[in-house]
Amino acid sequence: MTANIITMQGVTNFDEIIRQSVACMRQGGLMVLPTETVYGIAALASNESAVKRLLEVKGRREGQALPVAIAGYEMLSDYIPAPGVLGLRLARRCWPGPLTLVFDGTATESQFAHYPQSVHRAIMPDGTIGMRVPNCPITQAILTELGEPIALTSANLSGENPAITAEEVLTSLGDKVDLILDGGESDLKKPSTVIRVEVDTLEILREGAITSDTIEKLTAKIILFVCTGNTCRSPMAEVICKKLLAERLQCSPDDLENCGYLVLSAGVAANPNDGASPMAREVVSTYGMCLEDHQSQPLTETLIRFADQIFVLARNHREAILSFWPNVDMRLHVLRPDGGDISDPIGGNYDVYERCANEIETAIAARIVSIAEV
Repeated sequence: MTANIITMQGVTNFDEIIRQSVACMRQGGLMVLPTETVYGIAALASNESAVKRLLEVKGRREGQALPVAIAGYEMLSDYIPAPGVLGLRLARRCWPGPLTLVFDGTATESQFAHYPQSVHRAIMPDGTIGMRVPNCPITQAILTELGEPIALTSANLSGENPAITAEEVLTSLGDKVDLILDGGESDLKKPSTVIRVEVDTLEILREGAITSDTIEKLTAKIILFVCTGNTCRSPMAEVICKKLLAERLQCSPDDLENCGYLVLSAGVAANPNDGASPMAREVVSTYGMCLEDHQSQPLTETLIRFADQIFVLARNHREAILSFWPNVDMRLHVLRPDGGDISDPIGGNYDVYERCANEIETAIAARIVSIAEV
């Protein structure tokens, strides 16, 4: 029997499509979903009979794992309790997106531990499991509604080229699946990049939509300093941190990025592209640093997600950030180790700015060990 095809072009309300898709998979059906890479054939990962059927339809040989997909990186810890610093960093920065991360899936605390053994053999035959978050709104909405992983592999028979249109899927698998969502031609038209994560090391197993050079840049540790306008305190903190961090790593501040570190600053109420205040530029110049090219930037969702450590100059900045991004709490710290504020020097004379810079330097020096940890 030919699969039911739902065309999404021109649809404005996807609630019914999501309902049908979720019902299909919860009832043990197989469906084809659009993603940003290629079309994928999906089954509910916890459903033993559906996963078995998926293997048969795909023509997957024994020992060749089925990847799984989840709704967002926030779900990762439920299934991979210890993803490692690099694994979590890449998940936070690249998901949703065309990156499959391969983790050790054998932790007893993992939700996967409750899955049937036949499913384990299908999704993690060697004890490792590939996971990703597709960057496709309808597929993400379906995953969110399901609230659990799906087995998701390219919608083609093993050995064939991956399908980038619903028509190609229909030709290859039309009588073998229950539902096909037609989302038009895939954007990237190439598979995801696959990386194995082991504690503090990475191995690229397949270079796909994300290049190895980009992956290297995405693994850098990002330290972010935040104040109000990003013209006084946080820019001074940024350059002072670069100086102290470079001294600890025995490199020049210009080489920090090559050493795997990126130091940035932003403001919770910053105007874009303002320069550093004249007095801030003068004070840091006495440290042998420069803020002449600084351009202020507002704090954004991307900066929050990408940052590994976020240091605020005052407690009200922390409260402002948590009001928008409550899940960032574990990466968010008041810069002074005692939790006190570093007062805004704006409008003050040179001595006021110098005291502020000295206070910032003392606070960063007290935290430099944790900042230098990759």
